Amino acid sequence: MQLQQSGEELLREKFGTSGIHVGTRIHPFFKSFMESQQFFFLATSNAKGECDCSFRGGIPPVVVLDDQTLIFPDYEGNGAFQSLGNILENPHVGMLFVNFEHAIRIRINGRAEIIDTHPEWKRWFPTAIQFVKVTTQEVYGNCNARIPRLVGKE
Repeated sequence: MQLQQSGEELLREKFGTSGIHVGTRIHPFFKSFMESQQFFFLATSNAKGECDCSFRGGIPPVVVLDDQTLIFPDYEGNGAFQSLGNILENPHVGMLFVNFEHAIRIRINGRAEIIDTHPEWKRWFPTAIQFVKVTTQEVYGNCNARIPRLVGKE
């Protein structure tokens, strides 16, 4: 009986690569990096697997609660609720943090849940209308090749 390979395994075999180290915990460097950024990208999909990717901004964009949990605020916006609506249907999310000045990239994949209110979190994000709590399943630094170096004007 032959075991089925994942798409990642098939392509690593095809191109002779070993992949990268993927952990489940947020290391202290990752924590400080993510909390110091001004934005991240959030990938979600609905129950049918139809994808959406959105920009999430704010300072900080996330707060890391512990080595497997982070939160981010949901602010009043266009009222479409595409990303958070998807989370209600399918809790799997992907988060991409990119620093274009220093060419650093970190990826988080995990399970999200929407939290209506939380007094401590409201102190960190006073204008948030709700919060998203993410429990990490995969955490890893990503190759910095081809990240454009964008440096702000002094």
